[in-house]
Amino acid sequence: MFVRLFRIGAVLVLVLACISCGDAKPSVLAPLPVSTSSDDSTIALVKDPVPAGAVVIYSQPPKPSGELLPSSWRAPDGSDTDRFVWENFGFENAQTISELRWRGGYDPAKQGSGGPAQEFTIDIYQSIPAGSEPDLAIAPLVHYRIEGNAGETPSEVLAGVQTYDYRFTLPVPFEADAATTYWLQVEAFQSGDPDWGLLAGSGTLGDGRHFRGTADGYYYQLVLEDAAIEFLAPVVGGATPVAEVAASLEDIAAMLENLPPAEEVPVNEEGVQEVMLVVSRSGYTPLHFAVKAGVPVRLIFRQLGYVPGGNELFVRWGAKHETYLILASPSDTKILDFTPQEPGEYRFSCPHDWYEGVMTVQG
Repeated sequence: MFVRLFRIGAVLVLVLACISCGDAKPSVLAPLPVSTSSDDSTIALVKDPVPAGAVVIYSQPPKPSGELLPSSWRAPDGSDTDRFVWENFGFENAQTISELRWRGGYDPAKQGSGGPAQEFTIDIYQSIPAGSEPDLAIAPLVHYRIEGNAGETPSEVLAGVQTYDYRFTLPVPFEADAATTYWLQVEAFQSGDPDWGLLAGSGTLGDGRHFRGTADGYYYQLVLEDAAIEFLAPVVGGATPVAEVAASLEDIAAMLENLPPAEEVPVNEEGVQEVMLVVSRSGYTPLHFAVKAGVPVRLIFRQLGYVPGGNELFVRWGAKHETYLILASPSDTKILDFTPQEPGEYRFSCPHDWYEGVMTVQG
């Protein structure tokens, strides 16, 4: 189960929590002016210089209080102590985000229980229509897995908390629409009892609130405090076209060397190539299957009992054709109908790349 997507049982808690917040709808946030001054409002959160050809467009520096907003997961399967944070952001005008920076730290009260951050995931979600929370019922707009610690660099000690700066250049710039609320999730992965969190942020851009949840589903709440985050954009005229992110051919070739021969999917009496793709704790079955280009495919996705992180499937069947399938429960089933047209090898996986397989489209 992809823990940040629990829906069942948490919805009523969430509704009550949002009601208790009063008018919980966050405002649409305005960007920082494009400027090279040393005014506090434009100082980069990370002390590394802003790259040539880039500008800070949004900045929420950390509060001196050193307060942490827990946002970490125990690798590989999660635990009841996992915590999740989503921070809302938005712009008055359309913006192109090319780099993300954030400030975080380890809870000193836990005495290093989680160990160092091994990797991070970055997700951007759209908002529910009311604007008061991320829409976790559907897949994120973008999802990235950062292998390693995102350039973890020691920064100030704030109220006894050693803080660290992090940064990530998006492989594909994110195009943020004007007057639209989005939700950013930065999640650290640790080997022990999670103790990493984002620093609480300050400034005039945020609405003073973030959304949070727990792995055990005990609560989902809109609560006080912004997160210390910063966005950079390229200094160019017009928008940067959004390209598709594909797994490298080298990665797929390496996978194929260790996979069994492809299982040929027959065409049924309806003229459809139907394949049942089942995920278990040991991976996907079939792990490697082959379909014919130009013939409709029906992919039936389900999980064999509870599978940590396995309820979300990313499927690609062409250079510009991809989607997520998300199972709401261990007994749920999702069906995807598509017709592949481009022969080749296409990797499918869960969002954390714990489980992966290959679909071969034959010409």
